[in-house]
Amino acid sequence: MISENGKGVEKTFQVALVVDRDNIIKTVSSGWQAVAEQGGAGTSLQESKVVGQDLSRFIRSDSTRMYIEACLKVCRLKQQVLFREYRCDSPTHMRFMELQLTPLKQGEVEMAHFLLREQAFEHPVNIEDVTPSPHHNSPPAYSYVRCSMCNSLKPLGADQWIKPESLGDQLVKQTPVIHSVCPECLNKIWQKR
Repeated sequence: MISENGKGVEKTFQVALVVDRDNIIKTVSSGWQAVAEQGGAGTSLQESKVVGQDLSRFIRSDSTRMYIEACLKVCRLKQQVLFREYRCDSPTHMRFMELQLTPLKQGEVEMAHFLLREQAFEHPVNIEDVTPSPHHNSPPAYSYVRCSMCNSLKPLGADQWIKPESLGDQLVKQTPVIHSVCPECLNKIWQKR
C-alpha cells in the first residue's frame, strides 16, 4: 500500500507493465498472473502471451486505443510522471483506479495501476463487451456505449452519459456494450504531482 503525502490518498498497487517506444510490451510486474486470473483472463493474458506483443492488440475499441496512444505520447513528450483516475468495475463492485505513466529511458513508459477504493454495487452490473475487433467487420448488436475510462454508459440514441450505478437493476441481465471514451474523459487533463 502506498500513501500519497499531502493528498491523504492510500492506494494499493495492482499491476504494471512497461512498453517500449513502439508500444510493444517489454515486461509485466510480478503478480501479473494472479491479477489476470482474478479478472477471468488467466489463460489469454499469461505473461508469455503478452510480453513482446503490441499494446494495441489488447485494446479493442479504436477510440480507446487512440486515447491510450495519445496519453503515452504526452508522457514521452513532457518527460513527467502523469496520473489519471479511471474505473475498472467488476460485476459486483465499483473499482476506482489510478493509472500512473512514468517515462523511462529510450522512450519506454511504465504503466502502473493502483486500486484507490472499492464500493459494492446495489445491484450487479453484467456487461458484455461486444466491441468489434479490428478483424471483425459486421456491426455488433448492443444496448449502450461504455466509456473505457469512467465506465459511464450512453444508451443508444441518447446524448447523455450516465453512471452504471444510477441504472438500478437495469443491468442485472447480460447487457451488450461497445467501448469508447466519453467527451468528459477526453477533455480531462492528466494530473502531475
